[in-house]
Amino acid sequence: MESKEKISFFKKLKISIFKFEDYAQLAAQKIGQSIIYVLILMIIFALLASIAITYKFSITLGEVKNYINNEIETIQFQDGTLNIVPSKDKDKPIIIENEESPVGSIIIDTRDLSEEEINNYTEQIKGYTNGIVLLKDKIITKTEMSSITTTMFYNDIATQYNIQEISKADIIDMLEGRNVINIYISFYLSMTVYLFLVYFPTVLIDAILLSILAYITSVISRVRLKFSASYNISIYALTLPIILNLAYIIVNTLTGFTIEYFQVMYTAIASIYVIASILIIRSDLIKRQIELNKIMSEQEKIRQEMERKKQEEKEAEERERLKREDEKKRKQKEEEKKEKKEKNKNSGNDEEPAGL
Repeated sequence: MESKEKISFFKKLKISIFKFEDYAQLAAQKIGQSIIYVLILMIIFALLASIAITYKFSITLGEVKNYINNEIETIQFQDGTLNIVPSKDKDKPIIIENEESPVGSIIIDTRDLSEEEINNYTEQIKGYTNGIVLLKDKIITKTEMSSITTTMFYNDIATQYNIQEISKADIIDMLEGRNVINIYISFYLSMTVYLFLVYFPTVLIDAILLSILAYITSVISRVRLKFSASYNISIYALTLPIILNLAYIIVNTLTGFTIEYFQVMYTAIASIYVIASILIIRSDLIKRQIELNKIMSEQEKIRQEMERKKQEEKEAEERERLKREDEKKRKQKEEEKKEKKEKNKNSGNDEEPAGL
């Protein structure tokens, strides 16, 4: 039976992490309430994680500005054509391999290239988690979300964003002052939306998989749980893993520290929470059953005692009734005896004159 009791977000958060014994309250909530809870949790997750990623991006952007100032001689975009010339080794491509950067590794080669050379760059960037290839007339990108590359032509980008011409001075100006603040804000908002759209559906799917574990555990432990209750338990069991994942993303983004089997730990913690909460619910049900049996036993004793007293009262009333009847009969006999005596006396008085 679903509970109509409203529990605040922070109380749910506290119960989810610290109070296994109160998971029954969360299991009884409507699924809609549980989804709203994880929705708020993932919004907070995306907002906080994006702060760390944006901070890292700001450092990268500063490095880009310094790199352009020191290592790039010419940047010129005009009529859908990009021309980038390095300060040294002008006839060689620029390759910046940095997997820790938000944009990943970058390959720049705006010379006139053959189709074979372009294909080689495309295959090369597929080996990166994230990467960009800047060519003379197009940009090729690859992200960790996909194993394939995406190609966009500068003409299409220029038309969409109404870009006519860009120079090195324009880029440096864009990376300084108020302009860079606008870039940070745009990046932060975009990253927040991106993280939410990626992680929120993932958490809901994880909850479905965990709810299967919860349902199996409830069947084995002989606790009758609806699938909706199992799903609710799974959602709240993911609270601590989500918070740990947030902490890991922040630490990894800022320091590069990695945990090889973090995903295994994430799943293991959630599974432990699911199993432990159901076993505690079972233990509570057993305790309640024992208490109910005690109450029923006491009630039976009280009922028997009341019936005994009622029977004693009935017997007492019966004795009193018999006593009253005996007293009544005794009085009747006395009255009859008295009446008979008086009658005999009267009869004797009537016969005395006749003898004279």
